[in-house]
Amino acid sequence: MTQENLPAVPETPVQQARYDRVIAAATQILSAGGQEAVQMKDLAQRAGVSLATLYRYFPSKEYLLLAVLLSRYQAAWLLVSAEEPAGDTVRDRVAAHFKREFRAQQRNQRLTAALAAALTGGGRSYSSIIEAVEHTHWQVIRHVAAGGGTLSEQQEKLLLVVRDIASAATRRWLAGTYSAADAEAVIEIGCQLLELPDAVIDEELARVAPDVTYTPAG
Repeated sequence: MTQENLPAVPETPVQQARYDRVIAAATQILSAGGQEAVQMKDLAQRAGVSLATLYRYFPSKEYLLLAVLLSRYQAAWLLVSAEEPAGDTVRDRVAAHFKREFRAQQRNQRLTAALAAALTGGGRSYSSIIEAVEHTHWQVIRHVAAGGGTLSEQQEKLLLVVRDIASAATRRWLAGTYSAADAEAVIEIGCQLLELPDAVIDEELARVAPDVTYTPAG
């Protein structure tokens, strides 16, 4: 995406209201009919904006879906940052969060499938918003895991692994190879990794992935 094609960013309350109406209308359409149901002209009409305005903020359907996903993670951040994460251990807190997230995804499989496809299937055409999505999601997970405290370097490394396990479980559920119960079991098992002692983590990472650098998204 070239510099001149970068999408506009809302700067005034009126612009933000238009942007939010598009996100809300797109979410409704995706929830009812999935990705194929989104037609930009129809979306503009539903949101009460011109087609030119729609494309100024959302230059493609792929970008629109990523913006919807970002808005959902931003809402999740507002929620978790205002409450004390439940659970006495990192494992308990992270398992409870991922299972709650997965149950929310189950409530609307069409929406979940469309947003997952946008994040994993579109390459890096829109790297800035993809990075924003990943950063915001990581911010949520890390806050929950820390539970008001701090995480060790080893815990942060394992948290990345557990995040990927949870994402893979969701994708397998979407593909029909996992039942919902299977996916939740895999999430729960994956979270057990967070109880490994730091020395074991370091030894195993050095053994299986000596050249891999673990860099959290933010």
